[in-house]
Amino acid sequence: MSGRWLRRRVVCAALALVGALAAAPPATAATDDPELPVTVQITEVSPSILRPGEPLRVLATLTNDGDEVIEAPGAALRLSRFRVFSRADVDAWASAGTDGLSKTRRDVTTPVAEPLLPGASVTVELELPADRVGLLKGADTWGPRGLVVEALDGSRRVGIQRTFLLWLTTDDVPQTDVSVLVPIVGPPADPAGADESVAELEALTRTGGRLHDLAAVVTADGSVGAAIDPALIDAATAGTPSTQAWATDLTGRLRSHDVVALPWSDPDIAAAAHAQQPDLVQLAVDRTAQTGIPGLTTTSGVLWAPGTDAPDEATAGVTAQVGADAIVLPPFTDKDAKTTPGASVRAQTAAGAINAFQPDATLTSLLTAPDDVEPGATTATTVQRALAELAVITRESDEQPHLLLAPGRAWEPDLPNVSALLAAFTSAPWVRLAPVSGLLDTAEPEARTTLPSRTTDPDELGVAGVRALADARTDAVAFAQVTSEPATLLEGVDTEVLAPLSVAWRTDPAGRDELVTSVVADVDARTSGLSIAPVSDFRVIAASSAVSIVVQNALAVPATVLVDVDPRTACLEVGEIPEVRIDAESEASVRIPLRARANCSVEVTARLTAPDGLAVSPTVRFTALVAPTIESIGTIVVGVLLALGLVLGIIRTVRRGQSARRGARTEAEADAPTSLPVLGGTVADETTPAEDPR
Repeated sequence: MSGRWLRRRVVCAALALVGALAAAPPATAATDDPELPVTVQITEVSPSILRPGEPLRVLATLTNDGDEVIEAPGAALRLSRFRVFSRADVDAWASAGTDGLSKTRRDVTTPVAEPLLPGASVTVELELPADRVGLLKGADTWGPRGLVVEALDGSRRVGIQRTFLLWLTTDDVPQTDVSVLVPIVGPPADPAGADESVAELEALTRTGGRLHDLAAVVTADGSVGAAIDPALIDAATAGTPSTQAWATDLTGRLRSHDVVALPWSDPDIAAAAHAQQPDLVQLAVDRTAQTGIPGLTTTSGVLWAPGTDAPDEATAGVTAQVGADAIVLPPFTDKDAKTTPGASVRAQTAAGAINAFQPDATLTSLLTAPDDVEPGATTATTVQRALAELAVITRESDEQPHLLLAPGRAWEPDLPNVSALLAAFTSAPWVRLAPVSGLLDTAEPEARTTLPSRTTDPDELGVAGVRALADARTDAVAFAQVTSEPATLLEGVDTEVLAPLSVAWRTDPAGRDELVTSVVADVDARTSGLSIAPVSDFRVIAASSAVSIVVQNALAVPATVLVDVDPRTACLEVGEIPEVRIDAESEASVRIPLRARANCSVEVTARLTAPDGLAVSPTVRFTALVAPTIESIGTIVVGVLLALGLVLGIIRTVRRGQSARRGARTEAEADAPTSLPVLGGTVADETTPAEDPR
């Protein structure tokens, strides 16, 4: 900046300050207005930005809201010649009512020809010639000036509205970047596709519906960014022809815009944080990263804080816990700050420091609900107030901030108001309507913001509900280990679990509680397809034996499980049981090896488990009567009988042997000779006659 420029700024600022101290009303001097019967609505300030040599034309509508006739109606224009220096002064002028008007003159007065009857309205035109504007023409005198339109009854004031004139002496002025990011999220959604949800979505996307108008606002200017819940586009694409057409049209028109993909179903990060379940938000972030928004190139990794109050440290800390790049905070404006910080700030949370984007509350409200800033605001006064705010911000320092305007999730846009503001931002030399990507890509900011240590919203999902959803999903994921097709078993689980966590359900806590119960029951049902058929009591009479049980699989996918059989006492032991694979919707018989150690009656439990020991079936109980001594006694008896049989056999065999030998000997003796042989002849038997050898 040149020395000449600096000197000119200093001199002009000093002159303006002296004049302001002499003539401008104090910032804290506002008083309550008396009850005025006529409502004044400024409908046009032309030109919106006045340059030297141009006349000023103002149109206003006067409406008699009182019970008495305004006999001599008219209107007057007052113009303050002193530049407004700060945002606090901007607010003070706009809210001052009738206070301080004695320090400005009536520059133009226009009478109305006919009396103004109760309930009647009339339009008046007030024109201030260029030679009577009376504003300094120096290069550094540009900026906002106060403007007032009064309704008169003769010379008596009966109504008033304040706004601003924007004075521009040169186009060589600094520029403040302004980005607009609009969240496009759906109504409370039932993942089962209930008729009510479908009907509501169709109504919102039809002409005149909130989502229809949002699409029109976002696509009105290429620099406006959209933060979209991918679950909304998914639901619309799967819905009726009307919702499908809306989704196709929106994504087609957003191809030239900056688009941020929010975590799936726009989860309530405050509820997740307070229940200590950031993994549910991580689930939503990951799902968005996987799906994106069909047909669009999107940025992800941005969270959007729920509610209208600043999130506490735990809530904002989810940003760090899930690895998100930044979080969009609710709008905030420090009207007493000497300079306006940029939207990008740094915040300390329970999980560490994070980047955050803090929209400007005043400018955002002028975009979304101007009556909240200036009661009775019109499109014309809204534009003038926004340009005045931005002119003051631009002049606050030599380094202009990058500002963000971000409406709330439930915003129902006023199309004429939004269009007028966007057009004004485009035409004002001190404003640059910038794509939101320029803000998202900024390096770590120097500005800091402080978050409350602990806050809760009564409408957020309670801790018990969040944990019930998280536990149901955890159990389902663990159960899916038993199948070779876990994706099939878990299809739709994540969308079901995330649906009740959506911020949109804050508007219907009772309906959300019903949905939580329904979702938990449905997810739990996915883990109940495996079982063991009832087992009858049985008797074990051997030291080693086996029993067969039937394993049943009602799932649509095959499963591989372990059979865990547990006797309550040590008198019965169970041998090693191999893994069992059961086809989908079938059953299998499993042989359980048993070892009996002593006589007893023992209760046995059996269940199916995943490889990591997680129970995946109900427990079956039965009784085993263990009597291995029956087997031992039987063995002894059989042994004794066998031994006895052996002895008897031996005895019988011995006896048979002796009888045979005795018989053989008798026969031999009978066949033996009666005399012994003698040398040279034989001895004749005395009873046998001797034979003559010859």
